[in-house]
Amino acid sequence: MADGANRRPLRVVMLINLFMPEVFAGGEQQCLRLSRALLARGVEPVILTSRSRPETPALEVMQGVEVHRLWSPVEPQKGGRHIGASLAWMRKVGRWIHARRDRIDLIHCHHAKLNAWIGVRAARRIGVPCIVKLGSAGPNFDFRSLEKKRFLYGRLAAREVRDGASAFIGTSAQMMGDLRGYGIGPERLWHISNGVELSDTGRDEGPSLRSMTLHGGGERLVVFAGRMERQKNVDTLLRAFAMVAAQHIRARLVLLGDGACLDAHRRLADTLGLGAHVRFAGRVDTVGTYLDAADLFVLPARAEGMSNALLEAMAHGVPQVVSAVSGNTDLVIDGHTGWLYAPPEDAGALAHALAEALACPPERLAAMARASRERVRSGFSMDAVADRHAVLYRSLTAAGDAYADVA
Repeated sequence: MADGANRRPLRVVMLINLFMPEVFAGGEQQCLRLSRALLARGVEPVILTSRSRPETPALEVMQGVEVHRLWSPVEPQKGGRHIGASLAWMRKVGRWIHARRDRIDLIHCHHAKLNAWIGVRAARRIGVPCIVKLGSAGPNFDFRSLEKKRFLYGRLAAREVRDGASAFIGTSAQMMGDLRGYGIGPERLWHISNGVELSDTGRDEGPSLRSMTLHGGGERLVVFAGRMERQKNVDTLLRAFAMVAAQHIRARLVLLGDGACLDAHRRLADTLGLGAHVRFAGRVDTVGTYLDAADLFVLPARAEGMSNALLEAMAHGVPQVVSAVSGNTDLVIDGHTGWLYAPPEDAGALAHALAEALACPPERLAAMARASRERVRSGFSMDAVADRHAVLYRSLTAAGDAYADVA
């Protein structure tokens, strides 16, 4: 075996269309958390992404991980009339990778979007493996979304990504089935869930929001966290909560997050007469504090990959009421950690599940809280997820003793 002094880290480019601080969604958070965890496993990740705001730094070190941002006046995953800007960003990515070809061992594309197309092509040019991690399953399956891009290039991109990637990562059972149905053989498929960093902080520690203006008078606190976008289905949640409020069930809904639909959701809440029952908190940096105070976590998404917000809620021991879609069904055990309902857009079904959950005695909710924490701890910790990625990287690079022991 080579002497330890001669080993060097495995150098991986994490290629993602959008990133923080311009976008603060689950895929971007997962990319950073995984990158940080890989540092301790003999892997040297560099995040390569875009920026469309002049104030966003082109180069930054975030939690020990280098982030390189290449300018694009619009989000580079967009097609249609924005395709010129997207293709220009892709060319910049290709040049960036080629200039650093001697310092790259593997390219890891987060989501099968336009970044995966240039990632597969660039990896082939410099002779390194390329991994593509899918972002969504079911109706929003990445490849189907990519195929819909206009002017035929979408189908070309999807075909090149499908045929050219060295491996694909699916985070849910449905996503794995979607990948197999798309003609990708088992030798290139890896089922690796998203992960969450575990904390020993208890729900009873720290400042309680129950003593603040959010919550009080015996009400139970229901928390939603996520982007205010159509996929998250907040409109159905608001209609369902209006039904719950009409039953005189004492509960308060707090919605964390922002996005394109935020104003429309606020107007809908006003129309439904939910002013006394719902609070829009916007984007917050203290999601854990809200989760520590919550009685329930709700996620009515129309489609998911595997929700970071749901993982975090379970890690904090919050019972869940969620739609029975990909990712959610991989995490939530109906009647044991929380409640599943279907179909996602059925406000009556969601209201029924919420009413049942809100009527539960405290001891049952406490048992669900314990079961939720244990489920995450036993199968979805970031340490376990990072270990699996490190094994995948090593299997593709066949690095042997030239690299650090990342298994």
